[in-house]
Amino acid sequence: ETATPRLDEKWQQARTYKEMPGPSILRMLSYFLPGGALRNTNLIQMNRRMREMYGDIYSIPGMMGKANVVFTYNPEDFEVTYRNEGIWPIRVGLESFSYYRKVKRPDVFGGIGGLVSEQGQAWADIRNKVNPVLMKVQNVRQNLPQLDLIAREFVDKLETQLDPETHHLKVDFSDQLKNWAFESISYVALNVRMGLLTDQPDPNASRLAHHMGEFFNYSFKYDVQPSIWPYYKTPGFKEFLKTYDNITDIISNYMEKAMEKFEFKDDGQTKCVLEQLLRLNKKVAVVMVMDMLMAGIDTTSSALLTILYHLSRNPAKQDQLRRELFRILPERNVSLTDENTKNMPYLRACIKEGLRITSITPGNFRVTTKDLVLSGYQVPRGTGVLMGVLELSNSDEYFARSADFLPERWLKSDSVPGVQACPEARSRNPFVYLPFGFGPRTCIGKRIAELEIETLLVRLLRNYKISWLPETPMQYESTIILSPCGDIRFQLEPV
Repeated sequence: ETATPRLDEKWQQARTYKEMPGPSILRMLSYFLPGGALRNTNLIQMNRRMREMYGDIYSIPGMMGKANVVFTYNPEDFEVTYRNEGIWPIRVGLESFSYYRKVKRPDVFGGIGGLVSEQGQAWADIRNKVNPVLMKVQNVRQNLPQLDLIAREFVDKLETQLDPETHHLKVDFSDQLKNWAFESISYVALNVRMGLLTDQPDPNASRLAHHMGEFFNYSFKYDVQPSIWPYYKTPGFKEFLKTYDNITDIISNYMEKAMEKFEFKDDGQTKCVLEQLLRLNKKVAVVMVMDMLMAGIDTTSSALLTILYHLSRNPAKQDQLRRELFRILPERNVSLTDENTKNMPYLRACIKEGLRITSITPGNFRVTTKDLVLSGYQVPRGTGVLMGVLELSNSDEYFARSADFLPERWLKSDSVPGVQACPEARSRNPFVYLPFGFGPRTCIGKRIAELEIETLLVRLLRNYKISWLPETPMQYESTIILSPCGDIRFQLEPV
C-alpha cells in the first residue's frame, strides 16, 4: 500500500533526512570494533555516547536488513510519533521471536507470533481479543487474594533468611524477588502455584527461570545488536533456538496440566485468565501465556527492586509511606481487599517516582507509518524512531530536582493528610513519562505488574524498615531491559 507523498509547507520547509546528523554504516561498525567508541557498552551507555557525539536527534543506518532508526530526545517528537501511529502501531519486536514461532515451531504456535512481534491487522486481531481479559481492572484484580497470599509467603520466607542480630539477609535478595515474580505471574497466567517460595519448588520452574535469563541475554545479542543470523545461522544463534525450545516445552507442559483442570461450563462465575484465553482460542492462549511468563519475571522484579532501593535511600519518604500502610493495615495479618487497597495515593506516587528515575527500558520504539517531520527533519515512512524517555525523565528541564526521589510530585493536592503535594515539579508534557508506553500498544501487562508490585510493597514496608547497605548506588545492566546488578543488599528491621 502506498502512502500519499507529503507536499505541505511543514514538510517542504524541513531539512532532508540525509542532512540529519549520524554516522555512516562503516563508521557505525567501526564504533563496535576494538578501541571503538561503543565497544562493550550496554544500551544506556551506547545511547548516551551517541547523543554526546551527535546531539538530540540523529539517525543510525539500517544494517543486516533492519530499518534506519532515528534517536530523538525531544518530547515534541514523541508526541508527533505517537499521534501519527494510527490504529495499528508498528513496533519492531524481537525478530528471533517471530522466526522461532512462525518458521521453527508452527506446530505449537500455528502461525501466531504474539503481541511482541506481530504488526498490523495480525497484531490487532490478537490484541483486540486479549484486551478485555488482561486490561480490564476487575478481571486482573480478581487475583488479589492469591497475589496477597504469595506476597505474605514471600515475607514469611524472608523472615527465616534474616540474621536476627544484624537484620541482614543471608541469601541473594534479587534471586528471591525473581522467585516471587515468577510465582505471581505463573499464578495469573497458568492458575497454578509453582512452589518457588517453599523448600520443594517445582524443578521445572527453576529450569524455566534459568532459561528466561538466557533468553534476555541472547535477545540483546541477536535482536538488538547487528547480527548476521537472518542470513546465516551461527552456532550461537542455534544455542538461542535451543533456549527457545526449552522454554516452549516447559510452558507447553504446564499448559496441558492446567487445561486438564478446567470444565468449560457457564456457571456465571468469573473465570481465571487462562480459562478466558482458552475460550477465545487455544493457540492465542499458548502464545499469551508464554508472553506473560517471558515478559513478567525480570521486568516486575527489576521494577520492584528499583522502587525499594529509592525508598531505602529516602527514609523520610519511607516513613511517610508506612503511615499510609498502617492506616490500611492496623493489624499486619489483615488480608488485602479491593476495599482497603482502594485509597493508597502515596504508595502509587512512590511507584511512579521510582519508575521515573529508572524505567524498565531506556526508551520507547515505533516505526513510522507515514512521513513525519521530527525536530525539523523529514523522516520517511518506514523509519524506526527510538524516543529517549529515560534521559528526559532524569533532566531538570522536565522534572524539577530530577535527581531527588520526590513522590509528592505525583500527588493531587490534599490527597495525603499532612503531605504537601507539588505537582509543579512534574513535567507538563505527558509524553516525557511513559513507563508502560502509550496508545494501542501500551504494555498489555501493565495492570498485572502494578497489582503485583503494590501488593508486595505493602507487605514488605508494613513489616520492615528497609535500609540500603552498600556504599555505592544501585548498578544496572542493560540488555533489552534494565536490570539491577552488582552488590544488592538491604537491611530489613522489623517494625
